[in-house]
Amino acid sequence: MTGQPLWLQSSPVRELLNMLVDRLDAAERRGSSKAQSVALGERTWPALYKAHRESEKEGLWQHVTEMARWGWLAVKPEVAVRSRSGYASLPRVTVSDEAAVRTVVGRTERVKSAAERWRDAVYVGLQASDDIKAVVSEFCIDMPDRSMAEVVERLNELPALADRPMLLREVSSQLFWGMSKVLDKRQGLVAALLGADECPFPESPIQLQVFLPPTGYRGVLFIENLMSFERATRSKSPAFEGLALVYASGFKGSAQRLRTPDGCSLFYSARGGISQNLRDDFEAWLFGKVTKPAYFWGDLDWAGMRILAAMRTSFPGLTAFEPGYTSMLAALSEGRGHSSEAADKQGQKAITATGCAYADEQLLPALRSSSRFVDQEQVTSAECHALALSSGFKAF
Repeated sequence: MTGQPLWLQSSPVRELLNMLVDRLDAAERRGSSKAQSVALGERTWPALYKAHRESEKEGLWQHVTEMARWGWLAVKPEVAVRSRSGYASLPRVTVSDEAAVRTVVGRTERVKSAAERWRDAVYVGLQASDDIKAVVSEFCIDMPDRSMAEVVERLNELPALADRPMLLREVSSQLFWGMSKVLDKRQGLVAALLGADECPFPESPIQLQVFLPPTGYRGVLFIENLMSFERATRSKSPAFEGLALVYASGFKGSAQRLRTPDGCSLFYSARGGISQNLRDDFEAWLFGKVTKPAYFWGDLDWAGMRILAAMRTSFPGLTAFEPGYTSMLAALSEGRGHSSEAADKQGQKAITATGCAYADEQLLPALRSSSRFVDQEQVTSAECHALALSSGFKAF
């Protein structure tokens, strides 16, 4: 048809046609050759059904009947096409001429999702069996400024690195133009390409900063925030007496590889003891050869409690550090906490239990009732000192 009328480009008509093309795209993604008919109503075509004047509704419906006369659309029941108010008879519309409808809205082909494009690139370009392609196609890699075909071409070079003693991020950096994190959480892809049961390249070791009391220690305290860790290493408070102090931010401390010699890198503070005996003793505990009491101290918020729960999977028996958290509970009761919005923490999700009795009976109820958080840095060593003295807290 030549000389298309201007109303085809009007917002209400384009709203209808784009909705119909969306349905065509969805049908194609499902593998269906044809989209089902669409019931017209306020949800599917609000421009018509929410119009205030009947004359406006009749005018829009006339456009539908015109497109049906051209053979673009099919309308059921057929009597609706012959009525000025056919829109009121619960009509259903089906696209009859897909090419014409797609052309008028400028969507001649469905835009494939990243997952679909990745699958196509893998099956076309990967030098592997169909079974391996099926596995690799589940690990979509969508990199900015690089086509998926280029990424797959680089994956073909992976077997040449199989026998090299490299970390996973080193392999990623060498394959993908210096991008070191592309293969993070994609060990299954690597294993499939190499025909191995598991990925042969280890993850990057977790770095731990460790302060060992020169006179020895009988327990270990993980501290989430760097400033609080530094304060504790300088503190003379009995709250930290006899404790090795470890800084491990966020969820790093929950990684299982932390408890293996190849999974972590240890950096000992020169302010503390650095004798071989002290270090050997700490590493014997860290790698599971001996047992010691262990504690965690972080922010009093939902994320901090989730870290505590996660770390207990790697360090069974780990508990919340009472002198630190008691100080934070006092801050909450004195109104010194902050709202989640004030610290950009509104996305944190509540946790029902950590497995630590003190946290579950004291800390979680306080968070629920107050709806406020306390940052670890807010608590001074002096406050921990006073509470340790008043409570008689002993770490062991």
